[in-house]
Amino acid sequence: MQTDSDTQKMAEVPQDRRRHPRYRHSAPLTIRTPDGVVLRGISIEISASGLSAIIAEPLKLNDTVELEPLAAVKVLALVRRNTGKIYGFEFLNLSAEQTQQVTEHCKFLPLYRGKLLGI
Repeated sequence: MQTDSDTQKMAEVPQDRRRHPRYRHSAPLTIRTPDGVVLRGISIEISASGLSAIIAEPLKLNDTVELEPLAAVKVLALVRRNTGKIYGFEFLNLSAEQTQQVTEHCKFLPLYRGKLLGI
């Protein structure tokens, strides 16, 4: 039987509405903007549909960028969100093989609990 305090604790836990679970992933990342500028960053987390990374230089929301290395190749991604220097990217047009590679890689990573960073 649930008590009022149990119900309150459940209400305090934010719901993650993402399509795929996220995993901790910290690796160097190269970002190429639409105008050819090359930026460096470091990933924070990854899922089958995207990743978040810390990048010192600003990016434009809704721009399509190239990320590498990811699944051993360059991939296209949409800049979806931004909080300070943290950017969220949604992968675009991954092949079935790339999706499988990312999914397999994630199996060896710990789950990501990003609410501490607000992302």
